[in-house]
Amino acid sequence: MRGTFFNKPLEWNLETEKESWFQGDFIKGSLRLKNTGKDSITIENAGVALAHAEIKKVHARAEGALKTKEHVSFPNLNLSSGESQELQFNFQLDPNCPITDKKASCFLSYGLGCAETHLMLKIEPKILFGKVVGLLDTFHRFKLKEFKAAKTGVEYKLIPPTSRDMANLESLNLVFSMTGENLQMDYDFQVRKLDTDSPTTKVSKVGIKIQKILSPKEYSLGKEMINQDAILKSLETAISEVKLKSVF
Repeated sequence: MRGTFFNKPLEWNLETEKESWFQGDFIKGSLRLKNTGKDSITIENAGVALAHAEIKKVHARAEGALKTKEHVSFPNLNLSSGESQELQFNFQLDPNCPITDKKASCFLSYGLGCAETHLMLKIEPKILFGKVVGLLDTFHRFKLKEFKAAKTGVEYKLIPPTSRDMANLESLNLVFSMTGENLQMDYDFQVRKLDTDSPTTKVSKVGIKIQKILSPKEYSLGKEMINQDAILKSLETAISEVKLKSVF
């Protein structure tokens, strides 16, 4: 990914090694600064920062929209005419960093004060999360509707199957996050139940929250390999708590 910004007499060129990243990845790249003027110029407080912001605020150029997480700066420079300097950067994303969705994203901001211009980054959920959702689809027929950033992790909205034993399920919101090396899954089932306290028979919706935490040995068999049997067992345990025991 590349970005170029001109603010005469300075020319800024930012380049990253990749076009997209997963949560927990390293964002590596370089920022090149060149003096295109005829005279020498002194540069202070210039560099690149990893930031997060609401996309609409960035587009509206709202002051303070970009919230800096960390930054790297050039030392104070005196650039002669035609001279350039290069700054290497290496930011590590948090394992639970916000992913890019419709509302917000991580950015690289750069220039004077690390804030003259920016590039929006594409941050994807951890590969592990997608593989678990794939198991929910393949073995339990929960269909993915959408996913988005949550306060701590990634929230997946899933449509339940139409089977008789799950006819009471309205929806499932499943939030994935990492607690240290452990995988945490927070289920929020919306379930239809008969209201037996009502004078007239009616169905009400009830939220059922379940939390499951898996250790590395329970969710992984090694690099890029999931422990399918252990994950499926955990999924089945959670789903069994909301399955219909008898047809009403």
